[in-house]
Amino acid sequence: MNSDDQREVLDPGDSLAESRGVVAEMWGKFRAMHGPQHILDGAAPAIGFLIGYSAAGAEVGVFVAILIAVVLGAVRLMRGDSVRVVAGAVLIILVFSLFVEITGEGRGFYLPEVALSVVMTVLFGATLLTGKPLSYTVSRRIRLEPAEPADAAARLRLHRRITLAWFVFWAAHVAVMVPLYLADKVVLLGTFALVFGKPALVVMLALTWLWVRSKAAVRAGAA
Repeated sequence: MNSDDQREVLDPGDSLAESRGVVAEMWGKFRAMHGPQHILDGAAPAIGFLIGYSAAGAEVGVFVAILIAVVLGAVRLMRGDSVRVVAGAVLIILVFSLFVEITGEGRGFYLPEVALSVVMTVLFGATLLTGKPLSYTVSRRIRLEPAEPADAAARLRLHRRITLAWFVFWAAHVAVMVPLYLADKVVLLGTFALVFGKPALVVMLALTWLWVRSKAAVRAGAA
């Protein structure tokens, strides 16, 4: 490849335009799957729990959360959403509510999220130490990564960085949520979970997909 070809491949304008195209494609798919609506639907029961908890305690919070989840589930079924997806969304709220009954405390509603954050932090951290980054394994499993990449070493280095980003993401959740849980700061814990829970997770997934796709495109163009 001569210098003119290299400049063409490495042209920042082309890379920016390609990235914008990928982002537009990703956003289009997200909207086509009713992603924004799903996030709002998922947040509504949690908001209902916080309002009920603040007004009258954990039992009322649980009642409000389950009521909202069931009503939203019925609405989603009427507009044609999958029974499996709707049932899964309602089941999640039931499980969260069950932990309130098990622990006898409002903060129990967030115990599954706290536990998930701890588990994911350990998983991503452990795979960094073993040299087999979790994002690489997952990406290959869902075919975001080819089974036989042209430069396996480079892709492995990329996924070490991606896995490190995920480790920091989950570790930040642990650093905030565990102290709030131990201090029984239910409203603060719930607010953090609402803002940095599912919405932030969706953003991280999208950024990971974009990161993997863009790096693959750059290497394909340079080949």
